[in-house]
Amino acid sequence: MLTLAQNKLITLTIDGNQVSVPQGTTVYQASKQLGIDIPIFCYLDRLPPFGACRMCLVEVEKMGKLQASCTLLATDGMVVTTQSQKAIQGRNEIIELLLINHPLDCPICDRGGECPLQENALAHGPGVSRFFEEKRHFKKPLPLGPVLMLDRERCIICARCTRFCDELSGDHALEFIERGYRTEVGTPKGEPIESKFIGNTIMICPVGALTSQVYRFRARPWDNHPTKTTCSLCPVGCSMIIDSRDGEIMRTRSCENKDVNDLWLCDKGWFGYEYTSSQDRLKKTLIKENGVFREAEYEEAIGLVAKKMLEVKGKTRIAAFGGNTLTTEENYLFQQLIRQNGGVNNIDHRIGTPIFSLADEGLSPGMECSIGSLEELNFAILLGIDLTEEFPVLWLRLRQAINRHAKTLFAGHFAPEIAPYFTETILHAPGEEIDVLKNQVKTLANFEGKGAIFVGRQYLQNKNRKAILSQILKLNSEFKDVSLNILEGNCNSMGARYAGVHPELLPRGEKLKNPGLDALSVLKEAAKNGWDFLYVAGCNPAAKFKSSLWESARKNLKFLVVQDLFLTETAKEADVVLPTLSYVEKGGSFINIENRVQKLFPGKEVPETLFSDARIFAEIARAANQPLATDAAFLESLKPGTLPLNRQGINASSESISEQNNHQLKTTFSKKLFDHGVRMKHDPHVFQLVKEAFVSLHPDEAKSRGLKEGDPIRVTHLENSMNAKVALNKKMALNTALFPLNFPEVAARELADELWNGLAIEIKKI
Repeated sequence: MLTLAQNKLITLTIDGNQVSVPQGTTVYQASKQLGIDIPIFCYLDRLPPFGACRMCLVEVEKMGKLQASCTLLATDGMVVTTQSQKAIQGRNEIIELLLINHPLDCPICDRGGECPLQENALAHGPGVSRFFEEKRHFKKPLPLGPVLMLDRERCIICARCTRFCDELSGDHALEFIERGYRTEVGTPKGEPIESKFIGNTIMICPVGALTSQVYRFRARPWDNHPTKTTCSLCPVGCSMIIDSRDGEIMRTRSCENKDVNDLWLCDKGWFGYEYTSSQDRLKKTLIKENGVFREAEYEEAIGLVAKKMLEVKGKTRIAAFGGNTLTTEENYLFQQLIRQNGGVNNIDHRIGTPIFSLADEGLSPGMECSIGSLEELNFAILLGIDLTEEFPVLWLRLRQAINRHAKTLFAGHFAPEIAPYFTETILHAPGEEIDVLKNQVKTLANFEGKGAIFVGRQYLQNKNRKAILSQILKLNSEFKDVSLNILEGNCNSMGARYAGVHPELLPRGEKLKNPGLDALSVLKEAAKNGWDFLYVAGCNPAAKFKSSLWESARKNLKFLVVQDLFLTETAKEADVVLPTLSYVEKGGSFINIENRVQKLFPGKEVPETLFSDARIFAEIARAANQPLATDAAFLESLKPGTLPLNRQGINASSESISEQNNHQLKTTFSKKLFDHGVRMKHDPHVFQLVKEAFVSLHPDEAKSRGLKEGDPIRVTHLENSMNAKVALNKKMALNTALFPLNFPEVAARELADELWNGLAIEIKKI
């Protein structure tokens, strides 16, 4: 993308109209400023000008040949004509040449009806073809991976897709192979695509050469009903459009939002909706009798849950887990139901992750800068954060800053896949965070201008969290214009926290004087002394906590209610199962990682037997004769916009917790974009993107233990153990073992009640 001089203006004339633009502006950009339409194919304003298609030809005074306006820089006094006979004829000939081999399969092409080639052929083409010979043919379609298909006959070699993979995603997933007349789009070495952003290439392809395996041949664009909403499959909260027909989702696509995702989505956003139409979805309420489920009427199940809540009201052994997949309004009703009808504060949304009290948390999650401003950064410091796996679209915004020569420093336990684009990468073992931060002060003195510090899982899920954050605050104080961004959580966890699904917080962040128990403490207490009532909504603790802890807790739990889309591991053990709606079937609010309130709107028809989480909570409360009240002030606060980030300072010394056996192998944990989550497992195309999981070691660590790639191993921490296979990774620190979360073949949860980075482990070959 061209960098424009901010102050120096030049004046040129286009079609008789004078216009002044910053130096560095192209003729195409200047024409657009005047509202003059010049047809394009290869040009995309998020990518550097390329000039491949020649569709944007214009005539420039004193230049003998037609010029590509997308690459031609405007100069002072330049006179441009876009509609001269010569320019019109030039564009006409380009269209004619493109159509020589382009198949006339518009009636069956997914791009038909929203195709730039169709539109430009109509507006700027010859109308009648002079070409009667046989067109070239390829075997079609060519699958490039689980979600992408290529029709080579349609491709016009505009390079939009390959440039996106090079200039933005950085994964080089698509490239040109062969040369000249034989040039075509392919993948490196002909292997299936390796990308988290390939759905964007379908959107920017101007001719329908790239199509979605999920959407292919399902609908025509004019038959679809579009609904603008927010993706809630990760904490970024990208704006998206759901296209539905006859009440069923045909596809999802990005919706331009400069403040959040710009034009882009990750592949979870592009293709991760099929689970909402899965045949495995719960359709009836279930009640367990004598260890066996039976289908029940909705009213019967609601009445039973209300009855059980009333029986234990006033006792302390009541709790609720959930929140991340609920809307913010539903989270508010959930905590109100438990606090009002249960009389306790034992409610939590932090499931299967190390849990900090407010006193030990140090700094709360959230971003001080906006996502949209990432493109303007002069430097970024990434501390233990794997952006493409946990906050994928943030990487696409940051990459624009890197393309403008922003400096980036990464420090962590292993190098993320985007590390080649960083200015400097520092790898260190768990437990060395504070020393690394202290040693980087001199290096960072060369970083100037607007900056941002991003802190992620490797630094935050650490027993030394407060000491680490104290050191980061000292580092932050060295700069004048730097934001501090704490990136943790999942889906709508910011909304759950704001709504009060937290044992220490009421809605809007008000602290409780009598806090309840967090999720882990509830399970430990249940396992030790028994528990009366647990309500689980939209989460799966049976698959998140150590199995022995969950089994002991469940054995001593008198009544379990589970509210979900599928019969999860937790739901199978419930006394009552209440089916509910997915995020594409309900309305409400979503609060993303920058504390931005965005709206969800239903884009899919709701089955008659299913109800939203909000309605279920309300009807249980009504059946218990204590209806839930609407808080007008809370709802008023959920207007679209960014909520203030209320952070308390760290009132603690920066002394770290000392660890013994510093040279022993230590754990670090990672979250993958594509894993074995409940929804992912019921998404047939996206689930094919899930890779086999391994415990990763540096080759030197593996060699010292006599291990080779793929060897079966046993991992032991104290009295706990698990089995897995080993993988070798040169791009990680010594004395470190990397465990991906949420994979059955790497059951990391079995190692400890809380998966802290830095657990001392032993690994032996089986």
